[in-house]
Amino acid sequence: MIRSHQLSPASICDVGCGAGAILAELQKKMGAGVMFTGYDVSPQAIQIAKTIESPNLKFFNEDFLKADTPSANLTLMLDVFEHVPDYIGFLEAFRRKTDWVIFHIPLDINARAVLRKSSWMLHMRETYGHLHYFTRETALATLADIGYKIVDSTYTDDMEISDAMIPKKLKSRMFYELRKLLYRVNKRLAVASFEHFNLLVLARGDLSDGASAT
Repeated sequence: MIRSHQLSPASICDVGCGAGAILAELQKKMGAGVMFTGYDVSPQAIQIAKTIESPNLKFFNEDFLKADTPSANLTLMLDVFEHVPDYIGFLEAFRRKTDWVIFHIPLDINARAVLRKSSWMLHMRETYGHLHYFTRETALATLADIGYKIVDSTYTDDMEISDAMIPKKLKSRMFYELRKLLYRVNKRLAVASFEHFNLLVLARGDLSDGASAT
């Protein structure tokens, strides 16, 4: 998203940064001219993240919305707001603290999961603490209703992270191959049918001050 839209942010903030690996990788790719900051409410995660700090890469064990921090040019919210009980209020407050924002949103609602008694949604709830579930359409509508201006969106696929994600058992492998083929032919139908897809969204936040990421 950053490359496609030729964004040149002076500062990038990752909200819910975990152990900080994403910011560390971005720093390698974007150089020392960008200030990177990460916020997470987990002290264990920040303890790990602080081991990779540098002059332009800092981590804070704080609630981003409550922290006394300047607005960021570009903020990342990757797999975050589906965990927040009042996600509408959270996103509304968040919009006022950023110019550009990149969301990564799990698309937990799909036909196969619903037909299997919402098994996938319940799995994500019990295993990863997801409280809210989205399709592409409901995720984009939620952001638009709150006031974000959607600039671009695309899909990501958990199954393409590594070969370890590829099922080995015959029945699961058959579903994987069907899923992969359908995604090549019709991405939206594949995403609506199978698990492990996500939505990557580039949006504008609060533009009232005329801020720019360039």
